[in-house]
Amino acid sequence: MNKMDDCTLANMAFYRGKRVFLTGHTGFKGAWLTAVLHELGAEAAGYALPPEKGCLFEKMDGGAMLRGVIGDVRDHESLLDAMLRARPEIVFHLAAQVPMRSCFERPRYTYETNVMGTVNLLEAVRQCPDVKSVVIATTDKVYLNKGDGAVYRETDPLGGDDAYSSGKTCTEYIAEAYKRSYLQTAERMVGISTVRASNVLGGGDHVESRLIPSILNAIAGGRKVELRNPRQTRPWQSVLDALNGYLAVGRLMYQTPERYSGQWNIGPELDGIRDVLWILEKMRKYYGDTDYVVEPVRGMKESRTLGLDITKAKRELGWAPRLTTEEMLCHVVDFFKQQRAGIPEGQICAGQIRGYFEREAEWNL
Repeated sequence: MNKMDDCTLANMAFYRGKRVFLTGHTGFKGAWLTAVLHELGAEAAGYALPPEKGCLFEKMDGGAMLRGVIGDVRDHESLLDAMLRARPEIVFHLAAQVPMRSCFERPRYTYETNVMGTVNLLEAVRQCPDVKSVVIATTDKVYLNKGDGAVYRETDPLGGDDAYSSGKTCTEYIAEAYKRSYLQTAERMVGISTVRASNVLGGGDHVESRLIPSILNAIAGGRKVELRNPRQTRPWQSVLDALNGYLAVGRLMYQTPERYSGQWNIGPELDGIRDVLWILEKMRKYYGDTDYVVEPVRGMKESRTLGLDITKAKRELGWAPRLTTEEMLCHVVDFFKQQRAGIPEGQICAGQIRGYFEREAEWNL
């Protein structure tokens, strides 16, 4: 881990006492952001679907860390009421239909959630006068991927062949339209940005279809892991690195909205752009051996290569990943081992967050 950087120190100081609203707080990334905001001393409120059985938010008792409202982002009136009650200064919009297979099988629901859910969120922001900064999570999959191994910059063309990626591309255009028409005018100046993260990895992910849970559970259960595309190349990053980047965007827009509004790639360094088999080999090294079988891909189309250029975020935000890909995987394995040792998930999250934000991490590998 690198020594403490100015961006991380600024995030630690800034969020204490801030009123923060996040959608999707019961999801994987939302649960980690809930825990981070709790550790940083923010006054957080959330709006999300009920937590799934066995999810990290439920296991870490996330409901004790923020004032959560159960609701659907497709319900504008309910979302607006929750935001008016919370009176947020900063909004993080993480609520989305995410798993690729679910998105492929339920395209209408995916568009309703990811596209109209964002419209509902921004309509609510228009009626919440205290909001100064809005961070909308999209994805690295918004780029028009030609499959040529390119590392994409924020200025590259957008596109999408499926409900998830094309819906998130729509979200990008919606955010820009609301910024120009409603949120940055002579009457009001609100910072609004989209943040394009990579495949975020961290402890506590319970969704079996995602890579890390499938590997860990296969190793623990003594069976082969099923991989959709073993040679698929993706940018892999720590969930804490991604969230630290989101926090930096939210902070800087709060302070200087016009300068920092826009689009941001929040991904790993180039060493984090690896294929699935590389990740599997490292998990074998840190946790235990297993073989793999190739899972049939029914109907879904996924690009073989994808990478992000994070030069803009490093230069203008002062943010950079603090964990290498191998250190990130150490975090994941350590979390899993502590779980199996019976340590409460809330305690594990707090320890890893404090290690990330305050001191050198210690891993029990």
